[in-house]
Amino acid sequence: MLLKTEALTKNFGGLTALNKVTFEIEEGEIVAIIGPNGAGKSTFFNLISGFYPSCSGRISFMGKDMT
Repeated sequence: MLLKTEALTKNFGGLTALNKVTFEIEEGEIVAIIGPNGAGKSTFFNLISGFYPSCSGRISFMGKDMT
């Protein structure tokens, strides 16, 4: 498993930007994340890059816990 999120949640005040997102990417996979404005794409990338802390959930990269 290259990247895995489990029940990843991010709130900004009273706004829930991501709610319990579980996602897995295997090594060698090519993945695109698409959606309309405000869907949480940038928030998701900011969470997995470590720019934003998550409110709850787990992020692991190559089996190592990153949260």
